[in-house]
Amino acid sequence: MSARDSHWAGELPWGWWLRSRDGALEDEDGRRWKSVREAFWQGELGFADVHFAEEQHELLLRVLSSKDAGRFGRVESQHDIFGGDLTFRRFYLCWLASIGMLGKAEGVFNRNDPFSVGLSPAGRSALMMLRATRNPAWEPLPMTEVIDAVIESDRGDAERARDDALQTFEASIGLRRHVFARERIGASHLITLTSMEAGTGARMPVRRVTWSISFCEPASRDHLYAWLAARIGRWDDWGQMAYRKGADVFSQHLLSLLVASQIDGESW
Repeated sequence: MSARDSHWAGELPWGWWLRSRDGALEDEDGRRWKSVREAFWQGELGFADVHFAEEQHELLLRVLSSKDAGRFGRVESQHDIFGGDLTFRRFYLCWLASIGMLGKAEGVFNRNDPFSVGLSPAGRSALMMLRATRNPAWEPLPMTEVIDAVIESDRGDAERARDDALQTFEASIGLRRHVFARERIGASHLITLTSMEAGTGARMPVRRVTWSISFCEPASRDHLYAWLAARIGRWDDWGQMAYRKGADVFSQHLLSLLVASQIDGESW
């Protein structure tokens, strides 16, 4: 049995078996790689050494994370991750299924449907590796139970229960590079997005508010914030969008996602 086969897929990040030797990583075939991601991209998936590999790693990370969460609908995912391109989304998920990154659906009628299944053990290992090797580092998400509590409380009518769930969520997220927060300024109830650009070379990075929205009463604000909280895995990408492209671009993107989530049957 090889070292790679000594653990079930899904238990450890992909590439745990690689050995560091003379400043490089060596796989079981003796091939040498500069990084774990390079070994995965070229050695495992068979792609060429291209200058845009990093952006494709990030896309794969987003798609696998979305599949792992399993909370959001087809239309929302299509707009948020694939820019609304249905053909691209279909091809990408079919490709993931073909390389064993997606699980197999139970039952006769949907056994070949890559849209209705989650990650396979191999897909989960790849996701663990991509998160572990991300630069800037992948920021840990609140416990699943905390996010689920926010989602469930927002479906009910008790504002107190929702506020309790949101306060627990806010206490668990810590200080992130990009963070949505509830605020009150005078008579206005706001949601703000505060961001700090990573890797700019500045000696002292500065956090600044890149987007905000105001409500006249807290219930509507908290309803939207619960929707955002359930999607905390997307905050880094949304924060980068608002930081680099501006508040108007992010507002338009957010509106399209809210509409898409309603098409998917989610009430918000």
